[in-house]
Amino acid sequence: MASRRIDRPRLLVIERDPPPLGVVAASLDRPCCVGAALTGCDIHGTAAVLCGCAESAVESCCAIIGSLATLATFDLSTVDVVIATLDLPDGTGLDALEAVRAVRSELPVIIAARPEDADRAAEVIRAGALDFVVCASGDQAAIRIAIDKSLAHHRERQENNRLHRELADSLAELERKNTLLEELIEQLERKSRTDELTQLSNRRWLNLMLQGSWAEAMRYDLPLACLMIDLDGFKLFNDRLGHQAGDQLLREAATLIEANSRQVDVSARYGGDEFCILMPHTEAREATRVARRIVEAWGERRDRADRDEPRVGMTIGIAHVDLSRPRNPDELVRHADEALYAGKEAGKNRVVIRRRQGIRAVGCEAAAMAGV
Repeated sequence: MASRRIDRPRLLVIERDPPPLGVVAASLDRPCCVGAALTGCDIHGTAAVLCGCAESAVESCCAIIGSLATLATFDLSTVDVVIATLDLPDGTGLDALEAVRAVRSELPVIIAARPEDADRAAEVIRAGALDFVVCASGDQAAIRIAIDKSLAHHRERQENNRLHRELADSLAELERKNTLLEELIEQLERKSRTDELTQLSNRRWLNLMLQGSWAEAMRYDLPLACLMIDLDGFKLFNDRLGHQAGDQLLREAATLIEANSRQVDVSARYGGDEFCILMPHTEAREATRVARRIVEAWGERRDRADRDEPRVGMTIGIAHVDLSRPRNPDELVRHADEALYAGKEAGKNRVVIRRRQGIRAVGCEAAAMAGV
């Protein structure tokens, strides 16, 4: 089948008796479409009468039908414009308009009427017709103009629909790409703030969160605590069992720390076998309870370890803005670090808190720890 010639309109004529509308086809720039092909034919059967295009290689053609019954079986997908007379044998042009709009609401419909029906123009337009034409006998100029206008309107609407579809497709593709971009950015941001080995926050992210938490604590007089954590005996463990075993131990420590921290806390790998927990909105007593819980949980893990495995303990140093009175966020971390190393020097495997007057051990071995 030849490709559709979109430059040649496809016209459906619905009228009681040809002429007057059938001869219009000859004026639509269709050399193979002659008035004789649509006039003087029996249009009262159940099939449409086609113009000469139907016998040529051109897919589109004009058709003429004489009743609403035939319209009900006609394939309107082959039509670019419909022109119907107001008077039909089994109804009216308004009925034809309603039937067409029920199938293809965008299809332009012209209603042609005799001069005595001119006062029905408003009714027809309100019903959805694109145009209402009053044509006297033998005068086809108004009909041709109406068809040309309807075709131009139809083509413009088709082009607008095409542009809308392309725009919708472009917007959908843009949204898809934006979603992928957002996911990629989120992945990159997550990687940029995550320690690859332990999946805790990295030191860079910890420092950013520390600055923000400190500013908030100073502005609104809120409590803020910092815990520095170190694995006692990790170097011996790593040297004896190898780096893979050491990495696995660090991952276990990170999992335990994250599991015993609160959602508001920032758990981070500080470097090597050192970890840090930033605890905004946290009183010293609560920070101490969290530290003790972590050391106790680690002690349980140590008790379950292989007897031939080097013993690895855990020491935690605590600093709090209300106790050590740091002057800046870096000093808060330094106070927690001082408490940590004081704990290691005092025997390891304990929780130590930094006060303004000095350092105080909160507990030695998990079972013997006392409160603040």
